[in-house]
Amino acid sequence: MNKKVLSALLTGVMVVSLSGCGSAPAETKTEEPAKEEAVAEETTEVAEEAAEEVTEEASTEEIKDEATATADEPGGDETFTIGYAQRATDAAYTIAIKERNQEYAKEHYPNLQWVETDAQGDVATQAANIEDLISRGVDLIMVSPLTSDGLTDAVAEAMDAGIPVVTMDREVDTSVTVKVVADNKEMGVMAADKLAEMMGGKGNVIEVCGTTGSSAAIDRQAGFEETIASKYPDIKIVDSQDCDFNSAKAASYMEDMLQKYGEGEIQAIYCHNDPMAEAVAETVVAAGRDNEGILITGMDGEEAAFQMVENGQMAFTIIYPTMSPEAMIAAYNVLTKQPQDEVVNCIPTLVSKENVAEHLGTGLQ
Repeated sequence: MNKKVLSALLTGVMVVSLSGCGSAPAETKTEEPAKEEAVAEETTEVAEEAAEEVTEEASTEEIKDEATATADEPGGDETFTIGYAQRATDAAYTIAIKERNQEYAKEHYPNLQWVETDAQGDVATQAANIEDLISRGVDLIMVSPLTSDGLTDAVAEAMDAGIPVVTMDREVDTSVTVKVVADNKEMGVMAADKLAEMMGGKGNVIEVCGTTGSSAAIDRQAGFEETIASKYPDIKIVDSQDCDFNSAKAASYMEDMLQKYGEGEIQAIYCHNDPMAEAVAETVVAAGRDNEGILITGMDGEEAAFQMVENGQMAFTIIYPTMSPEAMIAAYNVLTKQPQDEVVNCIPTLVSKENVAEHLGTGLQ
């Protein structure tokens, strides 16, 4: 009986021992997959977070790149303000420069706005107007200078401030972004050659000059006088005076010249613009000297001048381009960072009795 009890007890102990030895490995195997699964989940979460950060960084860089591209290349809907520094509005030519360029802009560039000033023929006022446009923060300045040296400081100030400057018709004594010009000196040469032909290579000429110090007057005078001196020794420029491109001053000067020089002593009168030539022609008629065959010439291309060429009161005029739409196109190219030459040359045209019919109705009003 005791042996059976003892045997049963020993068997129980062995079972318990075997159960204890078998349970430890079983528990270890259950915990390891759980740990591995947790590590895998944590690794996946880190990877996903890293991928999201990379994606966000890439998106941010793309946005930055797009913003930079937009800043470098303005879109068609971006608005620009142009400051227009007018030298005067007392002549058909200066009015035409402004109006024809602005009309082109309204048709082709609706995203342009304008700030206009008028110096009324005073160079100090024009310089002050440019400085005012700088303070207003315009995007570009267009200017037809009254004189070459009078606007040097103001234009240089604009360029130093990073405001592009487009000059039209006349130049200034400092660097600008774009110069839109016609060759005034060549126009003087054209006038000298045509007059010499009509005069038969000999005779006396009176020169009615424009504003002293303006590039137009300087070049029109130099081209004419140098050509006469070098090619036509029998033609003499017997008198000349600065009449400021002004018709009243030209008429007054011509009254004096008609008293100074008698019948047959004047063969031609070379004027630096049409308003002066028209006034001179009327003064010659008023003095009863229109039967002497005095050849009167002008420049710019006014309709009134074409009419005088047609009826014989003027020998010819030379059309000086209004810089439109060339100046406006150049300005817009600069604003929108498109390729643009620094100098734009416009071609003048001589209008005489032979071809005036082609130009009637197209002149400056």
